[in-house]
Amino acid sequence: METTLRQPKPENLQMQDPAAEAHHRIANSLTLLVSMVRMKAASIARRPDPPSANEVRGLLDGIGARINTIAHLHRLLSHVPFEGEAELHPHLKEVTDALVSALASSEQQVEVVHSGRGAMVRTCQVQPLVLILCEVFINAMKYARPDSGQVILWVECGRGLDGQLRISVSDNGGGLPDGLDPRTANGLGFRVMRSLAAEVGAELHFESSPKGFGVHLTLPARPN
Repeated sequence: METTLRQPKPENLQMQDPAAEAHHRIANSLTLLVSMVRMKAASIARRPDPPSANEVRGLLDGIGARINTIAHLHRLLSHVPFEGEAELHPHLKEVTDALVSALASSEQQVEVVHSGRGAMVRTCQVQPLVLILCEVFINAMKYARPDSGQVILWVECGRGLDGQLRISVSDNGGGLPDGLDPRTANGLGFRVMRSLAAEVGAELHFESSPKGFGVHLTLPARPN
């Protein structure tokens, strides 16, 4: 049975001052991060052999990237009311820039190409959506092996004529390993993506081919 990551539900935040809301966001973010780390620790504990030095380095880099993403989200959203709305595209741009700085190296360069129209979302949805993006980036750094040596990620975000929000992230890295199904995979990144998508009521679709891997997220239209 899959472990679901859930953040505490906000209670009466409309009656709290901005500082209280900011503290609430920090608490939720830390709770989410602890859940991620515990999930990974439990996965490692079930393995018959200890992880290699490269695996440990990748694990720590991933945890560092997630912490950095949560820190950026807090700075970006600390002045926005929890029950308000926020433009999603600037948050995606700033966080992806931070992820590239954290995960790229001289051995593996990363380029991000953004496209699409802006999209307003509820402030409380920004964190889950951006954290899904973070997991896609970590996955690309782990699996993408493009012939050119440079990982390229295309990020598209916008609302369609039907009002649904669509976010697509794809890479040029040759797809997932044979036999790995992201819809059921027990890896931390895929479990986090599925849990966060379920939290905001979004649908996830995955595409993998020798040309690359893509994650497509659809969020229902906001009620009028």
